[in-house]
Amino acid sequence: MEKIKEIIANYSWWGLFLGVITLLIKPFISIRQSLRDMLITFIVSMLCGLMAEYMDIPVPVKYGISGVCGLFAVRLYMIADALLKKAEQDPLRFFQNIKNNEPHS
Repeated sequence: MEKIKEIIANYSWWGLFLGVITLLIKPFISIRQSLRDMLITFIVSMLCGLMAEYMDIPVPVKYGISGVCGLFAVRLYMIADALLKKAEQDPLRFFQNIKNNEPHS
């Protein structure tokens, strides 16, 4: 049980560190967006790190995978948000374009 608490604590600190790095990467955005990006990075990084514990790979590689997933999650969130905003404007045309595999203008 003590090992589990230690692992969770380590990945929590790692996720917090990556969240601060996220803030430093994009310093001139709103506080709300900064906190959102930091939270996304923290959660995804910590969860990926905990899942990586089941793999038989060196610890630095686990932290690397965790960090890359956390930082990449913010970009995936931004892409999904942009797609949903585009679909919100004209849902029928958006899905028709997807169905016909045409570029969306």
